[in-house]
Amino acid sequence: MSELVDTFYTSRNLLYLGAFPQTLSSLTSLTHLDSDQELEKQGLQYRAYIGQKKYSQVLDEVPATTPAPLLQAIRQLALNKQSGQNKTEVVEGLLANASNSNNATFVVVAAQVLAMGGKHEAALRCLAQHPRNVECVALTVAIFVDINRTDLAQKLVAKVRTWAEDSPLAQLAEAWTALHVGGSKYTDAYYIFDEVAQASSVATARLLNARAVAKLHLAQYDEAQELLQEALLNDPNDPDSLANSVVCASFVGAPVETREKYVAQLREADPAHPFIRDLDAKSAEFDALAAKYNTL
Repeated sequence: MSELVDTFYTSRNLLYLGAFPQTLSSLTSLTHLDSDQELEKQGLQYRAYIGQKKYSQVLDEVPATTPAPLLQAIRQLALNKQSGQNKTEVVEGLLANASNSNNATFVVVAAQVLAMGGKHEAALRCLAQHPRNVECVALTVAIFVDINRTDLAQKLVAKVRTWAEDSPLAQLAEAWTALHVGGSKYTDAYYIFDEVAQASSVATARLLNARAVAKLHLAQYDEAQELLQEALLNDPNDPDSLANSVVCASFVGAPVETREKYVAQLREADPAHPFIRDLDAKSAEFDALAAKYNTL
């Protein structure tokens, strides 16, 4: 696996940062690969397509009959994202064959599918098989944060610093955790995101949005708004940037029409986004309460 990490180091880091066109461009220069490396290259290519929301392209190019477990898992990830469903049966079947988990990239994609399906414990067990793989560790941190186990995320971040301190992905994991710890850590998170952005020399919607979230927590709303506007210029359909723009618009006193515009764009870009699901749930709850009191 070390050879794969060396060969694809630049492409992987670009993928982590959300620089999907640059990821694809970097992969074109990688030639004369052996079969394992060619599979890894394909995996990165299709994951970049998923990052660009080109789900149909992935599904067209990766047949359901593909024999490669990595590509099967990637296909399921694309299917789930396209449909808004979170099916895990295919991945669970692949994980039943222990030898499939020897490939850390397969494990990462499988764990993504499981986590999206709410099967966090299964995802964590899967990822634990590769404790020295930065991507596996970073996804573990993200899941810990998602299930409100920030304490475990902090411990894991401290461990990964001892052997992967210079890894952009390890730094991002530290920043994600800092955001959820809160307090003075909001400032730490902002500077980590900013440092990664400066070092990478790429301005992606993902990094701009991350810095904006830190600024929102620091109540620096005008600066957050500038970052979000830049993120949306970079990618007008980035769901997280749109969701955070709704929040930021409220804080800066933007007109209701502005907030409604962002919500409409988000609903079109990602109908299954957590912000939309939460908004619809609250709207339905309000309507039910209003109907109840109207009958009194």
